[in-house]
Amino acid sequence: MKTIGFIGGTGWVSTLEYYRLLNEGVNARLGGVEAARCIIYSFNFGEIARLKAGDPAQRRVRPLVVEAARRLEATGADGLVLCANTLHLFADSVAAAVAIPVIHIADAVAAAVRAAGLATVGLLGTRATMEQDFYRDRLAAAGIAARVPVEADRAFMDDAIMTEMVRGVFRPDVKQRFLDVIGQLVVCGAEGVVLGCTEIPLLLQADTAAGVPLFDTLAIHARAAVDFALEEMVNG
Repeated sequence: MKTIGFIGGTGWVSTLEYYRLLNEGVNARLGGVEAARCIIYSFNFGEIARLKAGDPAQRRVRPLVVEAARRLEATGADGLVLCANTLHLFADSVAAAVAIPVIHIADAVAAAVRAAGLATVGLLGTRATMEQDFYRDRLAAAGIAARVPVEADRAFMDDAIMTEMVRGVFRPDVKQRFLDVIGQLVVCGAEGVVLGCTEIPLLLQADTAAGVPLFDTLAIHARAAVDFALEEMVNG
């Protein structure tokens, strides 16, 4: 079994879910009391939030993520999982700095969307995920068009994620606003919606009110990590 290196803590609530899903996934396939081999590097999100304030490119955060990746590689990780969609802003820099693979969340999500036969999806998440190219370009490379909410909704979502959801605060009124935004994206042609922040699936909790497929990026990414961890055992 390969060892997964987690870069998490942005925030810890979804990192906890990654740990649970990885271990449950490995156990489901191997049975008994088998569990995953993994190493977790968890940031203090308060430090990250202070460093990225007023800097959409997050230039001061990038070296911290790269250094975390190097430490995980040196500690024995065979592959890396960045435990947040927004952390993939740094995925290319991380991949260039280490010799082990980065299991990219957008590639895993694109494969799931294509398997569902969809060509146009709504994309929710932080401002960086919705507004910058690092995520949408990966979807576009797989032939998937991404539509994002209007400015006011993007601002609301980013604030809710960064001030509440990363702390495990999930309010019913916030959930309803997210569902309303999903409904608006569907009206605008989205055939499904990518929950492009790993806290959003925890907010919606498999809610079916949207009427279209919702792609749980946390669960999809965790399954990709399980596949990676066990691929030599399966193929061998």
